[in-house]
Amino acid sequence: MSANGVARAALAAGLAVQAVFATVALARSAEPADDFDRYYEIATDPGRPYIDYQVEHPIGTWLIFKSFTAIPGGRASFGRSVVLANAAADAAIVGALLRTWGVPAAAYYVLVASPIAGLLFNRIDFWSLAAGTLAVAAWWHRRVRSALIALAAGVLLKIWPLVFAAAFVSDRRLNARAIVRAVGIAVVAAAAILLVADARAIVDVITFRHARGWQIESIVGSLVHAVGREPPRMESGSWRVGSMSELTAVALFAIAAPVSLWCSWRGFRRRLIGTGWLASMSWLLALSALFSAQYIAWLIPGGAIAWTEGNRRSASLAACCVVLTQMFWSYYEQVVGGVTFAMLLVIVRNAMVLALAIDATAALAAGSRLQANLQPQLTAEGVVERAEQW
Repeated sequence: MSANGVARAALAAGLAVQAVFATVALARSAEPADDFDRYYEIATDPGRPYIDYQVEHPIGTWLIFKSFTAIPGGRASFGRSVVLANAAADAAIVGALLRTWGVPAAAYYVLVASPIAGLLFNRIDFWSLAAGTLAVAAWWHRRVRSALIALAAGVLLKIWPLVFAAAFVSDRRLNARAIVRAVGIAVVAAAAILLVADARAIVDVITFRHARGWQIESIVGSLVHAVGREPPRMESGSWRVGSMSELTAVALFAIAAPVSLWCSWRGFRRRLIGTGWLASMSWLLALSALFSAQYIAWLIPGGAIAWTEGNRRSASLAACCVVLTQMFWSYYEQVVGGVTFAMLLVIVRNAMVLALAIDATAALAAGSRLQANLQPQLTAEGVVERAEQW
């Protein structure tokens, strides 16, 4: 079987696995579940969000939650709507990768995402992941307006897609009209936030409901949990240890943001989008006080693109991060309980994320070698020819 045939078989197998997980999640969506119950609580709480009650998600996610409550059926209907939205977002990611970077990229995505598919279909990270992937794909196809809209949607769903704004800074095709559009989108988004809430919404999101502890899956939190004697506590929906000020959380974001933006800018500038994606996301995760298991999915589309760029090492490291995440998630009660082998899995995963950050950043610095590999690989898949038609 040819390499393309193997990739197609892998894609079909991965899609089948994801379909099973989506079906199971849909069947169980009406059952009590911490995350879905919290989403429904956010959607149905009276008053103004971020002011009368805390919301740890950006305004776009709150609006989607609110829209789902308009569908008759209460909590059961709400849960089904979340899963169906996840399935649609997952399909959008596969479609964008397939159309833009070919079968190998789509196959990588579905295979690497499969170990954590059960986790993802019961959360909402597919939504921002789809927006980010569509924004990057639209940029590749020279559709600046579509890229800006998708990027804005992603930032309103989660903050992390903001790192892809570097694509427009690095784009020599950017003209005054595109800049005006970008500013217009930003103004509309800011007006929506101020209309529904106020500037406190940003602090709520960055600090995750003003949490003061280190989440036990974060790099700092995992080490504090492993060497300390303090049992973890449930705070703002996550198990946390130790303490930090809100200023620390904001400072960590202030450090991570420019580093991630630089990696993204470098990647787009050198047409090493996947490598830049992996570098920026891994630094963002490594420098965060909150590193929930599902956040590891933020790496997967970047790994898929990096694979087609010829950066197989970074892509493989990203896949290992996902597998290790599922491994400790399978023993999460033991992680919380402080069982040594379970905590070690978290620490090893975090070390792998740091290794990925360093490796992908080094690859960006040596980008000329990767660029030389990229052209013939994409030409073989027909991707370059399709991109140049736009």
